[in-house]
Amino acid sequence: MDKLQNLQPWQQVQGIYVHIPFCRQKCLYCDFNSYAGFGAEAMAKYAAAVCREIAGRRKDVLLNANASIYFGGGTPSLLPAEAIKEITDALKKYGWWQNPCEASIEANPGTVDLPKLIALRQSGFDRISFGVQSLNDAELKAIGRVHNAAQALEAIELAKQAGFKRINADVIYGLPGQTMASLKETLTRLCCTGIEHLSVYGLIVEDGTPLQKMTEAGKIILPDEDEAADMYEFVQEFLKTQGFERYEISNYARGKAYSRHNLVYWHYYPYAAFGAGACGFSGSARFTAAAKVQNYIQLIQSGGQLYDKEELPVPVQFEEFMFMNLRKQSGVSLTEAKQRFGIDVMEKYGAEMKPYIEHNLLSFDKERQKICLTEAGMEVGNRIFEIFVTD
Repeated sequence: MDKLQNLQPWQQVQGIYVHIPFCRQKCLYCDFNSYAGFGAEAMAKYAAAVCREIAGRRKDVLLNANASIYFGGGTPSLLPAEAIKEITDALKKYGWWQNPCEASIEANPGTVDLPKLIALRQSGFDRISFGVQSLNDAELKAIGRVHNAAQALEAIELAKQAGFKRINADVIYGLPGQTMASLKETLTRLCCTGIEHLSVYGLIVEDGTPLQKMTEAGKIILPDEDEAADMYEFVQEFLKTQGFERYEISNYARGKAYSRHNLVYWHYYPYAAFGAGACGFSGSARFTAAAKVQNYIQLIQSGGQLYDKEELPVPVQFEEFMFMNLRKQSGVSLTEAKQRFGIDVMEKYGAEMKPYIEHNLLSFDKERQKICLTEAGMEVGNRIFEIFVTD
C-alpha cells in the first residue's frame, strides 16, 4: 500500500474489464467482438478459461484497491448467474476485485429476470447498463434487437427491485424509420423511470456490418444528415430540461452519477482486461487478447501467447491522452499533460487552438490550466482532435 501512496493515478491500474463475447443474436449495426449461437457448454468452458486467466496473471501490476470493475460484451447477462459468480469469485480470490469504486455489468432486456438480477447484486455488482437503444418496437426490429419496449422498461423496474440504485440505458438516434417524435418518446419514457444515467449515441454504419450492406442495397433507409443533426441537438436540449448533465460527448448523468469505469478510459489511466478480444492498457502499451472464443480457450489451456502487445511511442500516448480527455466536459488538465508527457500544450499547440478558442469551440481556463470543448465544440470535436495528431 505504501508503494501506491506516492504514485500518480496514471501510474496505477484504475479499472478491470472482463469481456463476455456471447450474444443471443448479432445486431445489424454491431462490429464488436461478439458471437451468437454458443450454448451452455461453451459458455461454461469460457467462464472456466477466464477464471484460469485471472488465476494465472501474476499481479506484478500496481493495482489501485478502488479499481472499477466492468463486465462488457456481447451480452454478459447471457452467461448463467453461476458462471458470472465464478468469475467474480476468481477476481476476488486473486486480488483483482478489492474495494471497487463501482462494479458494472452490461445486460440486454429479455436476458434478465428478478432472480438473475438479485444474483448479480449478490455477486457484488452495484451498477447495471441496459442496451435499450429505443422504446419503439419497429425501430428495435429494424436494427435486429431481440427485445421490445415493454421488456426494456420491465428490465429497469426489475433491476430497481433487485437493489440496483445505479442504472444506465443506452440509446441510439438516427435509426431506420426514427422520427423526432419517436426519439422524444423514447427519451421521455426513460427519464420517467428515474434512472440516473443515459448514454446516447448517433448510429454509425460500420464497414462490413449487415447494416452497411442493407443500407447500400436500399433495403434500409436512414435519416439524412440534417435529420440526424437535428436529433443530436434535440438530445442536448431535452436532457438538460430533465436534469441531466452532459459530462462526456455521449454521456449524461443526474446528480453526478457518472460512469466511474468509463472515466478511467477518458482520463487515459491504465486498466487490466480479461477474456477473448479484451484490450488492456498499461499507460504505455496496449495488450489485446485472441478474439475468437475457441482460440482463446485453447491458448488458456495450452499456455500459448494470448496477448498481442503494442508499444505506444510517447507522441501517440500524448495524442490519445488529448483525444480521450477532451471527450469529457471537464476537459484536459494541462498540468497533467506536462507531468505525464513533458509537453507544454499551450506553447506547442496554442497557435493552432487560437481560432477555435476565438470561435467559442474551445475554452481555455488559464487559472485552472484546463482546456475543454464547449457545447458547440463537441459537435466538431474530430476537427479539433486533429490538432494533436502526430505524423
